[in-house]
Amino acid sequence: MEHAIQGLLLLLPAAWAVPAGLMAGMFIGAIPGLSGSGMLAVLLPVLVTLPPEIGLIFSISLYAGGEVGNSYPSIILNMPGDASGAITATEGHPLMLRGQGGQALGMAVTASMFGAMLAGVATLSATPMLAQVALKFSSVEICIIVLFGITAIAQISGGGLLKGLLFGFLGLLIATTGTDPMWGSFRGTFDIVYLYDGIPVIPVLIGLLAFSEVLLAMEAGVENPKVDRSIRITLASLWEGFVTTIKLPFVVLRSAITGILVGVVPGAGTTIASFLSYQQAISLAPPEERKEFGKGSKRGLVATDCANNACVGGTLVPLLTLGIPGSSAGAVMLVIMAYHNLEVGPRLFARHGDIAYAVLWSQFLAATLMFVIGSVIAWFAYRLALIPVKVLIPVVAVFCLIGSFATNQYVFDMGIMLLFAVIGYVAKKQGYSVVALLLGVILGSVFEAHLNRGLRMGFGSPEIFFTRPLALFLWALLLAMLFGPLIWNQVKKRRAAAGGRHPAP
Repeated sequence: MEHAIQGLLLLLPAAWAVPAGLMAGMFIGAIPGLSGSGMLAVLLPVLVTLPPEIGLIFSISLYAGGEVGNSYPSIILNMPGDASGAITATEGHPLMLRGQGGQALGMAVTASMFGAMLAGVATLSATPMLAQVALKFSSVEICIIVLFGITAIAQISGGGLLKGLLFGFLGLLIATTGTDPMWGSFRGTFDIVYLYDGIPVIPVLIGLLAFSEVLLAMEAGVENPKVDRSIRITLASLWEGFVTTIKLPFVVLRSAITGILVGVVPGAGTTIASFLSYQQAISLAPPEERKEFGKGSKRGLVATDCANNACVGGTLVPLLTLGIPGSSAGAVMLVIMAYHNLEVGPRLFARHGDIAYAVLWSQFLAATLMFVIGSVIAWFAYRLALIPVKVLIPVVAVFCLIGSFATNQYVFDMGIMLLFAVIGYVAKKQGYSVVALLLGVILGSVFEAHLNRGLRMGFGSPEIFFTRPLALFLWALLLAMLFGPLIWNQVKKRRAAAGGRHPAP
């Protein structure tokens, strides 16, 4: 309770970061081809110069605002900024074509507000308790948790488990670049003095997340479609969307719970949350309303947008309790925490509880302001969505170069950023998970430090990693995550084959 009160007091002078982050996120999310996580990567050199609580609050607010802003081009232009807006476009754009665009935007903003509010309640009540449990973890268990996080992201990566694991462990290998913390010898530096302190994380992050998207956009040659510039969004139509949303309380509650649970899973992200919530909306909808899905279903629109912002809050749970980012935006927040030497992982609430609670409290302020700012900004965001992508590409590219240079002021870091941008570009084209690679790079030093401590706890023997009860439990979960789906698929195939050999009369 003492940390909770201190966190609330710490939030008061930092409260300006919430509306600033929301507005920035909404404008960025309204531009097709840009994402909140990519823009956070560009802004990272600025965010790390701010006090840690302001940088973290701004980051989570921008992430939440980006999910709201993504609804604007999805509904009005049928151009989702990322995959999480695909369902919003599927159900929102038909409403737009029927002259209900303002109502659709009002529903999207209101559902996002309720999702963020319910996520705030859940994370504020559950995260500190989970942190108390996490305090029982020693360096042995933290090593396994790092592997657990990489495996979780690899499990859901689009290219498959093997590609995800390959890139995750490649990130751990890259993180060994620099000076050995125990023996002081140089590893993987190629006698380049700029690498003696390790691979610079910020240029790697900007290259993988932001500049790789610039390269993909240049290749795609995205153009804005022709739209009716006479469209107007009125406050009356937005209010109608608010009323429609509050008439679907069970859809809102179910979608928020789904989004929170998906957000807790490291690496799952808003895309999985939106599709899973949408599938539940279809399955549980009254039979007469199922025909509306895909043609402008209000239930489907509310379900996906509520789950999106609830997932944003859910990602804070693994980040604040275990030091594992639940999304690309969480990876940026993890870098901010590491830059300010905050205790990343289970001991965050014990040693920096005021900062952790300030971030949790900020969700309620963000949810309160989300509808007001989202409603006012709808008209401007629509105009912003008309900016040609070919104008945005060089602007974002310049910011990426400046961002990678600003932290250490080395031209060499700009080259690192470009190198990892090419790696990210090729990886995305081939279906590899850049988030798994990034997580490996970020957590590599943490993994190595706790691995050395664990070995010292076992007097040089790795046996301690397989004898502690909690470690054995985590190994069991890890193996279940790796082999559980494979075993289940084999069981289903055998049942299907058995059914084919003995057909029912």
